[in-house]
Amino acid sequence: MSFVRKPRPYSSGLSAAPLPPVPTPTNAVRQRTHKREKPARSTARQPRSSWATAVTALAVLGILLISIVGMSGLASQVWQAAQFRSAAAGISDVAR
Repeated sequence: MSFVRKPRPYSSGLSAAPLPPVPTPTNAVRQRTHKREKPARSTARQPRSSWATAVTALAVLGILLISIVGMSGLASQVWQAAQFRSAAAGISDVAR
């Protein structure tokens, strides 16, 4: 559906006779007007948005923080286990 008003033959003073058929273009005209293939796109990328970079950086920092806290907790447990074993060995030596 077109919103452009089309002229009516009775309002413009033209006769109501049908228009003559439009001639078909020749092969030479078709070749000139035929759409050419677009060249391949260059490899240059659009700049990324800054908020996506910020979110990615925060996610990486969060993972790093969780890893550091987890490793320090694990090291603390290993250290305490070693202290308890050492204390247990000292007690058993005294008991002998």
